[in-house]
Amino acid sequence: MDAPAATAWLVVGVVLGALAVAALVSVLAVARHRAGRRRGRSPTPVDDLAEFLEHPPGTRPQAPPPAGWATLAPPEPPPVGDRERSGPLLAALCVAALALVGAAAAVAAATADRTPPVRASGTSPAPAITTEAPGAPVADLVVGGLVLEPRAVGVTATYPEVRLTTGAGASRLELRLPTYNCLTAEAPADPVAAGCTATPVEHAVVEGDDLRVIRDGEGWVVRGEAATVVRPGGSAPEATGRVYPLELTVSPEGAPAADGTRAAGGDLRLGTGRAAVLAERSRMRPPG
Repeated sequence: MDAPAATAWLVVGVVLGALAVAALVSVLAVARHRAGRRRGRSPTPVDDLAEFLEHPPGTRPQAPPPAGWATLAPPEPPPVGDRERSGPLLAALCVAALALVGAAAAVAAATADRTPPVRASGTSPAPAITTEAPGAPVADLVVGGLVLEPRAVGVTATYPEVRLTTGAGASRLELRLPTYNCLTAEAPADPVAAGCTATPVEHAVVEGDDLRVIRDGEGWVVRGEAATVVRPGGSAPEATGRVYPLELTVSPEGAPAADGTRAAGGDLRLGTGRAAVLAERSRMRPPG
């Protein structure tokens, strides 16, 4: 049983116990009151000296005998007090409240046991960006600024970072999008110097059937659609609901380094924008 269900059942127990005690106290109070009334109190002594002096024995006129049949019905019982009338009603109300609250609390506890967690409408499980990949990275790229989305005033600009991995018969593209809202028509070279406002970094992982990697000489042509997520404050990924079509071309430039990698050039089309791969900041390992 999970924590909410256990808490619900604890509340049920406390409420039922309190109501049971209240009902028992009410019933005992009514029983004690009735017993006292049955026992009654001793009659108050009456001083009849004045009556004796006014009417000595033998001088009081006798009342005529009643005509007709004598009444044999017992005298009417004395009126019942407010306290005796209210006692059974209070006990009945306590018992009814006990039943109603117990039933409602039991239903709430059962619901807490069986109700599945609710997922916000319009969202889907967000993929997490990890470093796990089917093989070693074949390209780590930095792309110049491009317009991710035009706005009524200004644009949303991004400066993509791309990692492409191939191997084991599968490919994977990891995309990181630092984004800025800029009051400019194009993405500035330096968004901070241009006074742009930083917004949450978007991430995407494209793989499987959503990613197509075509070998082109010593480079690749990559196509797919990137559904992005954000991680506010380092929390779990949250889907943004935005999906950007992408097309990346990458090819080696210059002589190979000692580790066999080379500078990488090319360009990236993402959303409505396009920008060049920055060869001075990008490396790739050409396909063998």
